[in-house]
Amino acid sequence: MSPFTVLAFTVLLFLAILGGVAGILLERQRAPAQPAWRNPAVRDALLPIAGWASLFGLDVAVALIGAQNIAVDIKHLLGTLAVLLLYYALLATLRLIYRSLRRIAARLRPARQPTEPRVIPLLGRLKFPTLFVSAVLAAASVLYYDGLTQNLLFMAVIVALLGIVHRPRGEPAPSAADR
Repeated sequence: MSPFTVLAFTVLLFLAILGGVAGILLERQRAPAQPAWRNPAVRDALLPIAGWASLFGLDVAVALIGAQNIAVDIKHLLGTLAVLLLYYALLATLRLIYRSLRRIAARLRPARQPTEPRVIPLLGRLKFPTLFVSAVLAAASVLYYDGLTQNLLFMAVIVALLGIVHRPRGEPAPSAADR
């Protein structure tokens, strides 16, 4: 990995950690009686952790099994899955930074008015919008680098499954505080 890439990942993760902690503290001040598991900032902070942990978990699993013991087709599918997990971890981290900055900006406003939600029409209805965008980016990467292969079919199925899973009608859309 180039030094620039390492520096970029380090800065990204540092900003995410600072933003996550600031968001959690600001949300705790806003609603001190709210339990930690219902705090939207905690949920936002857990998404990048889940993304990075799953990516590193996949790496550890392949290392424990041994790359030489895995069939070539399975290696290619695991590589495609790793690309999906990398995109998800990066997008979830960027989303955490963005939402933390919005919380900080809302706190600094003199009127203390809540921030308006910014919903992308299709993504706002999906249950897992960040994962859906990650799957689309991974499918585009597979198409660009591999062409029409089994890996592209694998990613297309994941995109289709994530695209049909919508938020239940009874479940409210995320509020301004959740954004």
